Amino acid sequence: MTKYLKLKEKELIEICIADTFLKRFMGYMLRKVPHFEAILFYPCSSIHTFFMKFAIDVIFVDKNMIVIKKIEALKKGKIIMPISQAKMVIEGKEGVFKNIQTGDKLEFFNDQDVFHKEETDQYIVKVIDV
Repeated sequence: MTKYLKLKEKELIEICIADTFLKRFMGYMLRKVPHFEAILFYPCSSIHTFFMKFAIDVIFVDKNMIVIKKIEALKKGKIIMPISQAKMVIEGKEGVFKNIQTGDKLEFFNDQDVFHKEETDQYIVKVIDV
């Protein structure tokens, strides 16, 4: 099923759900350029950027879908230790989360709702499972 993630502004971004060991293990590693605009890691509270060849933006989200930490332009070869209360992490291309702030609430909704949501000033992220 296609799901969407509502952030702040009107834009459609494909996002990969990394909910298995292999998907979480690989992420953006060993890629010359990002193969997805964003990757959602669940469950997750810490990340690393070893074996990555580009900087990424990262948001950490709690169980209520509130952004509790945001890191912009995280360079390769870094470790982010576990973030207390984080239940998921969304990694994206550098700059993709520029309008997202700590404290913003994210919302998942089904594909039939997207047509109504696109008319608002909301940020729409298409979630795909690969």
